[in-house]
Amino acid sequence: MPPVNIEINQDCNGCGVCVKICPARAFTAIAEKAVLSGSCTFSCDHCAAACPQQAITTDLFEAEPFNFSSFSETPNPAAPPTLPELIKLMRSRRSCRLYQDKAVSREILTDLVKAAITAPSGTNSQKWTFSIIDNREGVIRFGSEIAAYYRRVNRLAERKWLRKILKICGRPELDRYYEEYYESISEGLDLWYKNHEDRLFHGASAVILVGAGPGASCPREDALLATQNIILAAESMNLGTCLIGFAVEALHRDHKIQAALKIPATETIYAVIALGHPVLKYKRPAKRLRIAVNWIS
Repeated sequence: MPPVNIEINQDCNGCGVCVKICPARAFTAIAEKAVLSGSCTFSCDHCAAACPQQAITTDLFEAEPFNFSSFSETPNPAAPPTLPELIKLMRSRRSCRLYQDKAVSREILTDLVKAAITAPSGTNSQKWTFSIIDNREGVIRFGSEIAAYYRRVNRLAERKWLRKILKICGRPELDRYYEEYYESISEGLDLWYKNHEDRLFHGASAVILVGAGPGASCPREDALLATQNIILAAESMNLGTCLIGFAVEALHRDHKIQAALKIPATETIYAVIALGHPVLKYKRPAKRLRIAVNWIS
């Protein structure tokens, strides 16, 4: 983050909110006024957002990132939705595996990324990265790269002697892959190559890859929090989403796939989201297993 310029104007009445809320302990209340006595190391903008007198301004961010194109914000964006509304949205989201042959506009895809960056990030590093494939042809090309990777893995897994030797050497991953995934992936590959049936992205017209660049303190967590924002925002727009873990694994194992997408090698992808207009709308929320809470006194 670049150095942050923080200004405190004459409206400050020394209430101390900034002193309490600043994670860097950069403020002190002196003579009923707030004083910037330390360094702003978090760049979080909490002081300006919380000040009751609007006496604090920072040069951290502009309003542009949250000028949405596909919808209008509520008059008071600081007012949270009611809890029942929020729970209804979260419960209504389902993984979509059946999409219409209909594109998602770049305006909507851009707004989904804007929704993503409202998520928290470790030490407020905001090192998320977003790469978007916005057409079906691009999704198919990406799918072809993923399919080619798993075809190579399956051919290795078919070699019993290789699985056995690796297992003896303390590397049981290929043997475990053979037991758990080989058969289902073989079926998916046959459908892809012989029938041109997409069992990976399920016919989605767009894909969002969420990652993190260098310098993030919690890159995986940051990316996954942003991902959750995307899939909830998409649900509110009547769009379907599905997380594609097999694609993430292939990207981590074969760096040529990332290069083919022209994503810099310095980025690490943590989530791949298939996205599009669903064919069907679910009539009721999904059920969940009963939870067991571990209460710690």
